[in-house]
Parts: sequence; structure tokens; C-alpha cells
Amino acid sequence: MSIWTREELLSLIADWKAAYKAVSHGQSYTIGSRSLTYQNVSEIRSQLDFLQNELAALDGNGHVGSLQYVKCRTVR
Repeated sequence: MSIWTREELLSLIADWKAAYKAVSHGQSYTIGSRSLTYQNVSEIRSQLDFLQNELAALDGNGHVGSLQYVKCRTVR
């Protein structure tokens, strides 16, 4: 179960995509209190991957590369 709604994830993905586009052109970009520059491209990609995986899990696709999310409970 995700802590995000689909709409929240799509909004966040749009924000991070805009940041990626801005820094790929040598500009800086601000999301909230964070200022991102060209050096932060790996962080932006990491956030986009995370959000895409969250969206896939929420949509029930659950596939991340060759991995698949499986819900289970551990009994102790």
C-alpha cells in the first residue's frame, strides 16, 4: 500500500521531470526548499526512478526490472 495517491505521484513526477529538463540545459531548479543544479542529475534520476516504482506499485504493475512486488505477512 502506497502512502501516495496516483494524482500526487503524477504531480511529483511532473515536478522532477521539469527539474531534469532545467538542469540538463545548465540551469538550476528549485522544488520546495531544495535547489538543484547540473551536479544533481543523479539525484533527480534517482527520485524519478523511485516515484515511477511507487506509481507502478500503486497501479498494481509491481514490476521493477525483473523483480516483482509480493505482498506477504510474517507470523511470529
